[in-house]
This record gives sequence, structure tokens and C-alpha cells, in this order.
Amino acid sequence: MPLAEAAGPLQPGQFLGGGDYRIVRPLGKGGMGATWLVAQSKAFDRLAVLKEIIDYFDPADAAARQDAVERFEAEARTLAELKHPGIPDLYAYFSEGGHNFLVEEYVEGSDLSRGLTREDGDTGQLIPGGPLPADQVLRYTIEVCEVLEYLASQQPPIVHNDIKPSNILVDSHSGRAVVVDFGTALVHHPRTPGTPSQKKETLYGTVGYAAPELYEGHSEPRSDVYSLAATAYQLLTDDDPRDHPAQYPQLDSLPAPLADMLRAALAPQVDKRLTATQFREQLESYLAGQTAPLRALSFPNGAVAGDRGQLLALAVKHWHYAAALLQDGTLSRWLQQTLRDPPAAQAAEAAARQWPGNADAALDAFIRQVDPKAMPPGKMELHTTSFRLSTAPGQRPIPQQIEIANRGLGYLRGEILSSQPWVTVGSGRFGCPPGEICSIAIQIDPGGLVPGQPPVAAVTLSPAGGAPEVVPVQVVVAAGEAVPVGKGPAASAITVSPDRVDFGAVFRQALNTSRERVTVRNTGQAPARCRVQGAPGWLIVNPETFRLMPGAEQTIELVGRVQKIQGRHQDSLLTIEAVGGQSQELRVSVRIKGSGIFG
Repeated sequence: MPLAEAAGPLQPGQFLGGGDYRIVRPLGKGGMGATWLVAQSKAFDRLAVLKEIIDYFDPADAAARQDAVERFEAEARTLAELKHPGIPDLYAYFSEGGHNFLVEEYVEGSDLSRGLTREDGDTGQLIPGGPLPADQVLRYTIEVCEVLEYLASQQPPIVHNDIKPSNILVDSHSGRAVVVDFGTALVHHPRTPGTPSQKKETLYGTVGYAAPELYEGHSEPRSDVYSLAATAYQLLTDDDPRDHPAQYPQLDSLPAPLADMLRAALAPQVDKRLTATQFREQLESYLAGQTAPLRALSFPNGAVAGDRGQLLALAVKHWHYAAALLQDGTLSRWLQQTLRDPPAAQAAEAAARQWPGNADAALDAFIRQVDPKAMPPGKMELHTTSFRLSTAPGQRPIPQQIEIANRGLGYLRGEILSSQPWVTVGSGRFGCPPGEICSIAIQIDPGGLVPGQPPVAAVTLSPAGGAPEVVPVQVVVAAGEAVPVGKGPAASAITVSPDRVDFGAVFRQALNTSRERVTVRNTGQAPARCRVQGAPGWLIVNPETFRLMPGAEQTIELVGRVQKIQGRHQDSLLTIEAVGGQSQELRVSVRIKGSGIFG
């Protein structure tokens, strides 16, 4: 029977350990009891983790109670002697109110279960997720192997007994994997052979991750290797081993060498199973052989980046694609986890936070922060040189656009100002990616202007590193309908071929879909300014805006970001608009396979 619980649950603000620890908030509940975040009142409120350790005995048996107390103290002393960067330090242990507690180092970070498909502990609803990047999984697995090697080297050896994704944290400061929840370590209570618990959470580990020998009531260091291999399998496939214990149906979807390593680490017989050292060495050898493809970051047209310099050069060349990588976090993760470049990763995250709704400005800020010399200045070419409008008295504000082109090799940015309050220019800033034709929205408000007197305003565009340009705006208020002087109807007509793109079926583990191309042709008699509208978040379109002279063609490249696709099937309708003319529709579809070829 378990120890009787203390009177009432712990509450925030409550003190324990003779006033040494103040409860801040609950952290969770595991197989060995609840955990809380506490402030150490005698250590300047340094944060720590308070963990309850449940022991099992007959409370009426005084000798059993004493044995439990001595066992708790002996095991706490052993854990306190562990010193490894992948194990939280044990600060103290004490008993109070019929409970045993450990006080451990607080590791700030998320556990590895957070990105997987999992069940919400409060609502029971399924939270969708997906497999982790392969190189990331291999690195974390190697780091946990190092922890298991250290535990196995202790005298006597220490067995964790509950390795699983939720018990592996990634330290947000160091970026390394840290094994937590040593509540089951050194607890070797016998279990009747042949009667394993059917609960997912047990004192003896977790069904699905637990090695077969744990069901027989004993464990050894290679028991943790089995659990780690089951954990790595889930991280690579998003297939939860708790749903089918001892069965790993998606092993064959991984590369054969990696699948063979996992099988050897999952061997049911302990004597045929890999040790932590053997498992680590095989994974390191495999990872070394995969260095080139794992380090490379793909860009359109088969280009790849393997270092920071190549990344910046390709980001400028494939601007919209790189902006999407920055916006969805791919760049920061690649810089942090693959290149091990924390300053650049932090710059990417900061730029995305600074410009949440403007991917182009975010990429510009990132490149200028990391290496200002990597991006040449933009060069503004003014296409709209003036406005002359006729309006009727009392007409509502008239939206207009100033068209510019960036003929430089870098991002064009600058400020835009108006000399008169009846011409407004939005935020007062503008930007345009290299090689693009962009439109800057302005608004002309003729209300209050005197009929018969043509007011004139000046809109000044000041590009960074370039000479200012002025666009005059003249408005004549007179009776009749507002018609832009000198601008008659422009017959812009475009065709789109093909009008449907099907990426087919792709594996969830893939980074991108295939690259598909669509041709847009201007069949009209006037230049056409075109833009692609309605693209979903998972689809990269390059370019999104462009200008076509009569008879000219433009190739648009489409590529899908698989990890951003929700559900099993997507069918999206895009509109390719010719400003001032007709529009054409483009349907794009993709299907997701449940699992498949590795990375």
C-alpha cells in the first residue's frame, strides 16, 4: 500500500522543508508522484524542481516503514553524487507529511514529446504532431546514450527504468538533451512473472517503452537502451509504441542501416541487445556518413547551403523562398541544430518576431544583422512618375499605387513622405525584394478640396543608399466622374498553363514536395502587372508578383513545405490576377502518405 497522503494537496505559496522551499506552481504528475516548481527561499529564490517519491509498503508494518525510509535516503544519496551535464543536479531530499521529496535543478526547456502526436492529459483530445528532423533525433539519442554510459559506470550501476520522450528535456540554454525524472531509478521491486501491468504509466516504467525484462521484475543498464531505442523510433516516425507494445511496424520506413541499429537495441533478449556504448558508436558512425545531406539546406533549382555564407548568398538569390524559411522557423532551427550557430539562430528568431506580418522585411533585418556585407544595396527604378486626377465634389478617398522596380542585387527599403495631408502613405516605409516590381499603396482624399483649383502634392521616396525620387500628385475637382487623366482602359489578358498542379502523394517525413512550374503568358495588347493571390501557408510561390510585356511569358515555380501541410489532403485554388484586366485560376493539390522514406 502507498504511504498516506498529506492533508490536502500542495498549494502555490505554501512552504515545505522547514520553510526552505516555496511552492510556485505545479509542473506535472508522473508515475512516481507529482512535481512542482519551487523557489528556494534561502538561496535568493533560485528556482528548483520539487519531486514527490512514492514508496510502497504496508503502513501497519513498522519494519517495512523503516526499510522504506532507509531505502529512500540511500537512493537519494546515490543520486546526489551524480554529476553529468545530461542529468539535473540533486540539491536536497527530505520527508514531510508522510511524503518523501527530492529537490532537483530546474532545467528550462521543452521535452521531446511536445512535437509528437499525443493525447492531451486534461481533455483527452489528440493533439496532431509529426516526426522530428532526423539529424536532431540522432544527436539527442547520442547524448542520452552518453548519460546511460555514465549511469552504467557507477558502482553499483544505476538504471533509470523510464526513458521516454517526456522524460528527455532539451535545455533551452545549452541545446543538449537532459534526462529527468529519476524517481524510478534504483527501485527494483519484484513483479510476478507473466503479469505485466496494462496501464500506460506504472512504477516500473512505461508500457511500450519498457524492456521485456521489466515485466519480470528485474532490470539492468541495457533495459534503458531498449527504452531509448523505442523513444528514437517514435521521434523518427511519430508512431507511438504505447499503442502496440513490442511492435515497431514503421521500422522498415527508415533507412536500412538505421533500422538495423534500432532492431539491435530493441532485441528482446538482454544478452543480444546493444549496450549504450555500442548504440552510441553505431549512431555516431551513421551520422558521420550522413553529414553532407543532413547539413545541406535545400533551395529552388537544386541549390543547397552548407554554411552561413552559402545560406546568405542563396537567401538573396531566392528571396521569397528564404523569407518563408525564416518566417516558419526553419532557418533558426537549421542554424541552431545543424550549423551550431546560436548568434545567427537568435538573429533569425529576433527578425521573425520584429516583423511578424512582413516576411521580406524580416529577411532583410536578419541578413543585415548577421552580415551587412552579404547583401548589396537595392536600386530603385520609378515606374509611376506622376498622378493627375479629375474628381467630382465630395468623392470618397481614391486608392492609388506607385509602381517601383528593384534593379539592385539586394533588398530595397526606404521611407515615403507626402507634402500634403490629403495624400496619405500608410506606414511611411516601403520595401521591395531584389529583381521584383512592387506597388506602394497611397490614398488621395479629395474631400474638402476647392473645385476649380488644382491642388498639387509631392510624394517623396527616399531609398536607403540611393537618391530620393518625387512623384507629383495633381487633383482637379470638377463635376463629373473621377477619371485618371491619360489612362484609358488597358486590355490586359493572360493565359495560365497548366491550370492545375498535382504534387501527388508525398511522405510526411519529406521536407519539400517536387518542384512544379506554371507558365503565364500575356496575350493582350498592353503590359500586364500580375500577382498570385490565395496561396496557402504551405505553398511557396516564386515569383508572387511580376510584369509581362505583350506576348511575353513568365515561369512560376511552386514547391510545397510538407511539414506545414495540415491533414491528409489539400486542394487549394489560387488566382493569378492581371491588375486592371482579367484573372485566371490555378488549382493546386497534394496528398500526404502516413509514413515513408526517411528524410
